[in-house]
Amino acid sequence: MVSRAKELARVAGRPVVAKLRPRIENIALDRIRPELDAVHADVAALRRDVDRVTQELDGHVKWLYDEQRRLAPHLAALETRVAAFERPGAVAKPADRLEYAPDEAGEVRAEHARIRARLAAISKYEERLARLEEELAARREVTG
Repeated sequence: MVSRAKELARVAGRPVVAKLRPRIENIALDRIRPELDAVHADVAALRRDVDRVTQELDGHVKWLYDEQRRLAPHLAALETRVAAFERPGAVAKPADRLEYAPDEAGEVRAEHARIRARLAAISKYEERLARLEEELAARREVTG
């Protein structure tokens, strides 16, 4: 019985609610408009900051790619030299085999270790940039 009465009241009140709803929404919107404008301004400022940081990161990424391209031939040459030292017959023919003095071999190994460390750092940096880009894309999806 109560639910039937509620339904009748709802049906009877629809025209009244339809006329009052826009007025109520306008009053509510007028009250929250300053806060809404402040939120829009904050979002705009955040977008500008994100764009600025993204441009900076883009510059760093381009620099890293250039460095990686520059270092790749050097690394390949060093790996060939190290391989020739460690397995003389596997890489070079006996006549073309490189002979290394003991101190030079240690120097080559140290340089090889430094380059591996640099490439590992570049790899970690690229992973971090990828995570930041994913977070940025997720934030952009949320803010629309």
